[in-house]
Amino acid sequence: MVTLQEKYPVWHAVAWIAIYVITVNVGDLLSEMAGEPNSVTSALLVLLSLWLVVDLRRRGWLGYYGVRPLRREDFQSMLLYLPLLLIVSLQFTKGFKEDLTFTAVLLIIVLMVCVGFLEELIFRGMLLRGIQRTSTLTRAIVISGVTFGIGHVVNLARGMTPLEQAIQVGFGVVLGIVLALLFVVTGTIVPLIVFHALLNISGNITLGDPTADLIMLAATTVVCVGYALYLMAVLRRKGPAEAIAQPAPTMPATVAVV
Repeated sequence: MVTLQEKYPVWHAVAWIAIYVITVNVGDLLSEMAGEPNSVTSALLVLLSLWLVVDLRRRGWLGYYGVRPLRREDFQSMLLYLPLLLIVSLQFTKGFKEDLTFTAVLLIIVLMVCVGFLEELIFRGMLLRGIQRTSTLTRAIVISGVTFGIGHVVNLARGMTPLEQAIQVGFGVVLGIVLALLFVVTGTIVPLIVFHALLNISGNITLGDPTADLIMLAATTVVCVGYALYLMAVLRRKGPAEAIAQPAPTMPATVAVV
């Protein structure tokens, strides 16, 4: 994997997408066999997250992928994240499920924190940065966002109708581009991890109504389109964050914005 990471960064990201999907599916199967939803999946993703943090930090890649302590200047950009706060807040207006046990809620929180971390690290960190090293920053933003959205097609196997799936994929593409733009503008994925975790947690502990969920998803997609256009204007005006222009730890990298 080290050679793949250094010489073929895009394939390195694809390999980690495959590892992540396989781990989740195996975990879900074992959780079902254990009789406690999310139990084994949570444990496996915690181990995978810890291993990645230790390994990438040891080899100097963690900061390159946007996982670093927040700095004072990061808080000057907090206004950029207000639409994300709005998106999460809308989810909580649906009310909470009353049949969830303490254990179920705890497992959901642990699982979704790991999902938020791993998906941001893989799609915004590894994939975007990998494409950036071999192409342009613009292509990196678009391709990583589109790949993130299309990846949600796996939910067809979880009982979604084609219409529900189409809306979720569309939302995932737009949201993926928004999060990619935020990473490029700010140079960190830490706030994105927090948002991603909160969004997934809210979707699992709040009441669900198919019609209301579709309306909210469609409305949120519209918000994200406007948000993406605004972030594109910010990127054109200010350019990418200084961290995004830094080379990979073991080889030089060229950044091109078109």
